[in-house]
Amino acid sequence: MRMLQRLVLGLLLLGGGACEQEYVEREIGYQGRARVNPWLAAERFAQRFDFAVESLTAWRAPAAADALWFVPAAILNNESFVRRAEVWSRRGGHLVVLLEHAAADTNDWRDYEPEVPLAKPLLEMLQRVGLEVREEVAHDGGSIRFDGEYFVVGAKSHAVVEARGAPPGVFACVSAGAGRISVLTDARIFRNRWIADHEHADFLLALLEATEQAGTVVFVRASGLSFWDLLCRHWWPVLGGLLLLLVLWLWRNLQRFGPLEAATVPPAARGYEHHLEALGNFHWRLDRAAALLVPLREQIVERGQRCGSRAGPLDETFLELLAARSGMPSARISRALNGPAPGDGVALTRMVADLQVLLQVLP
Repeated sequence: MRMLQRLVLGLLLLGGGACEQEYVEREIGYQGRARVNPWLAAERFAQRFDFAVESLTAWRAPAAADALWFVPAAILNNESFVRRAEVWSRRGGHLVVLLEHAAADTNDWRDYEPEVPLAKPLLEMLQRVGLEVREEVAHDGGSIRFDGEYFVVGAKSHAVVEARGAPPGVFACVSAGAGRISVLTDARIFRNRWIADHEHADFLLALLEATEQAGTVVFVRASGLSFWDLLCRHWWPVLGGLLLLLVLWLWRNLQRFGPLEAATVPPAARGYEHHLEALGNFHWRLDRAAALLVPLREQIVERGQRCGSRAGPLDETFLELLAARSGMPSARISRALNGPAPGDGVALTRMVADLQVLLQVLP
């Protein structure tokens, strides 16, 4: 058995040693900040030429202190964003709209055909300033002409942009009021992987220096609105609503006046008189307390007969005897012994009290 195990182990070692190994190196992208920010190299390039740079991860309206905006077309997807960007550019800013390969989550090491549907408000704004974007099968932009200079680029896109009186290409720039609006169909020339190729960096520097208005260069790399960014900017209404809900919850669930009520309330009827009162209420609801009066009356008649009264229990001699001993009028004694059922609880209490007095005066 041991010999067989050694033979199998030897064959495995021999087979493993005879295998050929091949190492393949494949690029999967950058690491660190360059992986999440495709414009990091362009931002640092602009900073080296003493331009103030701001990187945005969420949309905000262009400010008066901003001079140049690089923004993906996917962000300008509604009337509000497009109107604010257009008004800002007409006041002296330079808006550069990036069409393809402009999203922050685009993988620069994977070939694919991007589809960038432009929003209707953006298309209408471009038409107002004299720019037209249309799709093509494939368009290679070998060079870009800007401010009388040509820059060799390696741009390739599935859309072309055309300005009035100029041939279609991957880049076009027109004046809009006191500022400019530009469209770049292939944004890869400014991304980390390709900005060092051809004359991409020179073209970026020409855009930076051509902006008449001094201010901040903004690179937008978000894909839309951020809920947390809106919450940070407009936190007062949200906080006020939460405080109002908290006050309403406290008002509904907590005691507003006096001390807190005990969890278990002790019963109120503790004494013997309370039990008697409860028993009397029960008999009153049952038969107007007739069952309580009959035994008392029978006991008084029985005691009166033992005292030597040979007449009936309600004759004048017996009533005079009871009146003499109790001090109560004869009519009251007659009503207590043979009167109708009391009409309320007060009359019942008075009648039972009279019968108790009669019982006490009889031996």
